[in-house]
Amino acid sequence: MRWLERRIIRLLLGALVLLALCAPCSAQRWRWSAKGISGSAETRVFGPVRMAAVDEIAEGLGYTVRQEKSELVVASGTGLRFVHGAALVWLGYSVIPLPARTRVEHGHWWIETDAALRVFSQFLKRNGRNLNLQWSGAAGPKRVDPPEPPRPKTPPPAKVVPPPPVVRSSLRLPGLKNVRWGGEGQNIRAVLDLEGNEEPAFTADGRKVTVQLSPLEPSLSARLPVSREDVLLEIAGGNPARLNFLHPGRSAKAFVLHEPHRLVIDFKRDGASLSEVPPPAIRPPERERPPAPQPDRKVLPDKKQHPNRPATVKSKKLVVIDPGHGGKDPGAIGHGYQEKKIALEIATRIAERLRELGVNVRMTRTGDTYPSLKDRTAMANRLKADVFISIHLNALPKGRHSNGVEIYIMALPTDKDAMALAKIENAEIAEGGAKTRKKSDRRTEMLLEILGNMQQNQKISESTELAEDLFKAGQEARLDMKRVAQAPFWVLRGAAMPAVLIETGFITELAEVRRLAQPEYQQKMAEAFASGIVSFINR
Repeated sequence: MRWLERRIIRLLLGALVLLALCAPCSAQRWRWSAKGISGSAETRVFGPVRMAAVDEIAEGLGYTVRQEKSELVVASGTGLRFVHGAALVWLGYSVIPLPARTRVEHGHWWIETDAALRVFSQFLKRNGRNLNLQWSGAAGPKRVDPPEPPRPKTPPPAKVVPPPPVVRSSLRLPGLKNVRWGGEGQNIRAVLDLEGNEEPAFTADGRKVTVQLSPLEPSLSARLPVSREDVLLEIAGGNPARLNFLHPGRSAKAFVLHEPHRLVIDFKRDGASLSEVPPPAIRPPERERPPAPQPDRKVLPDKKQHPNRPATVKSKKLVVIDPGHGGKDPGAIGHGYQEKKIALEIATRIAERLRELGVNVRMTRTGDTYPSLKDRTAMANRLKADVFISIHLNALPKGRHSNGVEIYIMALPTDKDAMALAKIENAEIAEGGAKTRKKSDRRTEMLLEILGNMQQNQKISESTELAEDLFKAGQEARLDMKRVAQAPFWVLRGAAMPAVLIETGFITELAEVRRLAQPEYQQKMAEAFASGIVSFINR
């Protein structure tokens, strides 16, 4: 029997040795570095993915981290939030997608290794530290690899061509996260999602728009979409990086929007219809053919139509318009006016204008009734709507003043005012008074956690584009457009389509609410927003 005991002991020792040898294959410390700084973090393999401990990276960079319920927060001017179980990271009010869900195990927070350094590089740039973190190999916690042995000298080549000079820029420029394209035919739009708070430098010269930005990541340059119909994007590296948009046969208009920070460039055909424009220079020339005869179509007369907007939709779409509040819930009250009444009047005019433009429209209420907040988006989901628009009037406490239209998407709050407004709009009228309001406020706070789920944020990008089109249309109509912002509104929660909430003006401002109550101004607002909706659904 002794031989059997010795055999078992040998097998156990062999298993322990194998475990010791395999352990480093799963858990290792990797070094990261950038110009002037370096550190290390533990990495582990979870299934097919190797992940890095982001709390260790943050502390190695000198930042304080704290855990708040299901989030890890990296404290700074522009904060960073990792959400347990979500395949995204919040950088300020922007969402960065991840290749795998965030994990919390072994006392650390983990995300995929390459994504970890990409996220922290963007975080550093957003907070004024222009650094690109790189992994520099595996290392023990206190071990430093010896320097590489000197390479043998090789004779220089016969002819050395000096590298081109690097042109340095004294401007502080934002970085580029992505380029998005929208629209087609008469109107094409390019949206440059930017990093940082600096203003981009851009110029329009005939058939070219040039944008100057911070140096581009090589991987970003390789994956940028470079053309859309007859608009071509040329990417020139260097410092600063230059993006040249070539647009023969079109005029261009560029403007900057904030929260999130982006540059929008609109390209419009110069005067003629599509059949009258010669083939663009950036495409191979085509043999000219006479335009095919078009059947007569009945077009509704519209003397007030904006010249930069399409006349009708290209395919039948369904838009759900939600007049805020109603019935037992008057909404905000100011200077003798009720929010629910004016919101219904404006919403009705928007619906009528959309129908004139060929859009299928449904309203969550057409009279003084009160559908609950969850019933409104539930109706839009049931009808499989393409767009959801909720119409409201803004309000401020006594002693505070403001004017203008604000457009909100469902996301983390842009600022304290946005959060306060969300709490007001989320308060449903019910028995219980102050108790009910406290309950509503708690539900609003809970939305901040819900927003960490990727499913709840899948329409943020499209909702942002919808908000941009509405904002642009309002500017063209010379409405007092204040901003596009973000806040956790219950009425937008769960919408399976792009959804925005429009605060048409401040009911607490006497001059503005009087203007909002005028039929002429309501019609002007309705035509502008209907035009913005049509531009979005025609993309």
